[in-house]
Amino acid sequence: MTLSSSLVELITTVSRGRELPPVAHLHRPPQVVPAGRHKKFGMIMLADGSCGFFYTRFDNILSRLMACDPAQILATPILDLIAGYDGDDPLAKALGLGALNALSQHLLRIGGFTLDLTSDPFGQSRLEHSEHVGMVGFFPPLIDMLASHNVALTIIEKDRQFFDRAGNFSVTADTARLGDCDQVLVTGSTLMNDTLDEVLACCNPAAHIALIGPTASCLPDPLFERGVDVVGGATVSDLDHLLPRLEAGESWANGTGKYCICKKHYPGINTLLHSISEQQATTLDSGSTAMDDIIS
Repeated sequence: MTLSSSLVELITTVSRGRELPPVAHLHRPPQVVPAGRHKKFGMIMLADGSCGFFYTRFDNILSRLMACDPAQILATPILDLIAGYDGDDPLAKALGLGALNALSQHLLRIGGFTLDLTSDPFGQSRLEHSEHVGMVGFFPPLIDMLASHNVALTIIEKDRQFFDRAGNFSVTADTARLGDCDQVLVTGSTLMNDTLDEVLACCNPAAHIALIGPTASCLPDPLFERGVDVVGGATVSDLDHLLPRLEAGESWANGTGKYCICKKHYPGINTLLHSISEQQATTLDSGSTAMDDIIS
């Protein structure tokens, strides 16, 4: 089973029988981003305020997104949108990932899972203590952070515009080079282009692997099953602050928070939701008993 299939199947299964919040808002990023601004993400917001991000700047996604009717997307049941993530159409896949991320945030919240907003945004990797870091996708902040440390850095990148970049690192399209790395950072965009399984297959089994980025804000269970150690995503902390910045293509500033979910500290979404269901059942039973006492 592919990763996209696993993610869709999991969220569909755990959502069965639950009342799910509908899609309430679709953010489409500006097609022309002013100088110095770089946000390229769309966002789906559910009626309870849960939000999910998706990347828009490849496969002609943005132009198609701008041409679509937002009312049709808002009228589509959330699980139907999510089903599009496990398909071949780039726009449906992007919207599906955004919807999957939004519903994942909802499920984690109702499951009582507290997101760790205090860890480093690079997935608890302690990169300065590594011997050889692998980076899938070109992360300028990470490169700047490692510049002062004596750490070998290999960047896996398919976009050839990065091949001639100068610095204390090497850039290659050869994913097999990840086998030499003891720490690997992977961009969440691999969830969109279906390359994460290939990346993980090339990693050293002993390496510490972190998947990071706004588009990696999904339920982490299938990722942990495949060997990822930490998932670093983004959650919305102040929607009123974020929305105007999104519309202007500006930095998200204090509108969002970066979080990490560590495999060894995560009980699993089924455990979280089952625990909540048991608590609700106990509360209902207690209420029924109290009412019976009053009646009798």
